Amino acid sequence: MSTISVNFIGCGRLGKTLAKLFKINQISVIKGVITTSLARANEAVQQIGEGSACQTIRELPPADIYFITTPDDLIQGMCEELVSARLIKAGAIVVHCSGLLSSDVLKSAKKAGYSIASLHPIKSFAQLDENIASFAGTYCGVEGDLEAVSVLTHLFKSIGGNVFHISKENKSLYHAACVIANNYLVTLHYQASQCLHAASVDEQIAKEIVSMLMMNSLTHLQKLNHQAALTGPLQRGDVNTIKIHLESLSKTPLIHDIYSQLGIATLALTKHSEEKIEELDIILNEEVKNDVIKSNH
Repeated sequence: MSTISVNFIGCGRLGKTLAKLFKINQISVIKGVITTSLARANEAVQQIGEGSACQTIRELPPADIYFITTPDDLIQGMCEELVSARLIKAGAIVVHCSGLLSSDVLKSAKKAGYSIASLHPIKSFAQLDENIASFAGTYCGVEGDLEAVSVLTHLFKSIGGNVFHISKENKSLYHAACVIANNYLVTLHYQASQCLHAASVDEQIAKEIVSMLMMNSLTHLQKLNHQAALTGPLQRGDVNTIKIHLESLSKTPLIHDIYSQLGIATLALTKHSEEKIEELDIILNEEVKNDVIKSNH
């Protein structure tokens, strides 16, 4: 495959990371970069080490692929503006990297005769150097036109991505799963740390304890199925321990509710008898009902 030329519309953490990876691996030429201001576009070009900073979409040079890496709310509008500028060369691909939105938001490009796709790297993007160093092995969900998917699969495999196909119809469900695993893990870490801190454990030590426990569980999950990786009082069916936990959490309603709700969700992973599961379910659901009653008074 010949060297691919690429434009970036929006060039924040994700855009700069992809552009830099494409350059480092010498599989594409970065042509034009447009972002929130010309100054920031110039800064992005300097960090990437290639490309020309542009102030408007009409200044973008022709390219094989147009990456729209803006916030989700801007993607459709940017695509429509790009199409109306009539600068896209024949056979070009227009792609966005939203985890939530499907390629349908690029329908204006599709109607104009261009291939469209969405490709979402499942990764949190922070510092550029760190993003570059840790990108290899990143799973990237792709959907869209066959030609676009084929080119993007080659491109992202060349920079170390693990590309897999996702359903356009179920993209929002896919993204919700990513949010639960990534963002809400941070929330769970915070709540557990706060609980330890309330138990008079030093704040930094509490944070380190929670991190260690989470890492242990994640290590187990890499090797075992969910049932085998589960430990703790619910897995053992320790009713008395769960009751004591719920009582001790009664003064912190939010953490109490999290404990109860996660406990209910965890029951499906246990291997207890129907009677034991019913007993645990009654205890946990009763606590949830009590929380609802308290919140309404």
